[in-house]
Amino acid sequence: MSQFASADQVYDTIGVFLAQITQDPELRPKFVDAATSFRVTYHDPDAVMVVDCTQDPPVVTCGDASLPTEINLSMSADDGHSFWMGTLNMTVALAKRRVKVAGPMSKMMKLLPAMRPAFPKYQAFLAERA
Repeated sequence: MSQFASADQVYDTIGVFLAQITQDPELRPKFVDAATSFRVTYHDPDAVMVVDCTQDPPVVTCGDASLPTEINLSMSADDGHSFWMGTLNMTVALAKRRVKVAGPMSKMMKLLPAMRPAFPKYQAFLAERA
């Protein structure tokens, strides 16, 4: 069973979470230091999010696939949820093409210091909303 029934649920969960962590005093500088922008295109259900880390504070936009980005990721919404839960093995997901990435990998690697500390924050975010 899918974690999300609609794009609105993806935006209301992952989108709201992304907006929060890009403003978090601990994590915001790590996003800004990456000095890049990325689009995540989800399927099952279809949704798109853009995170522009070239600004301080970073800006998260949901639903607009036309915004230009340096990095483009594609995955199922369930894999996106698993990523933020810290349970998706990104290396395996990339190797099996469950997650597809286009753009400079070096810039994407700069985002990892911001993302790893966010995993427990995502679990707490979900618990607060339950």
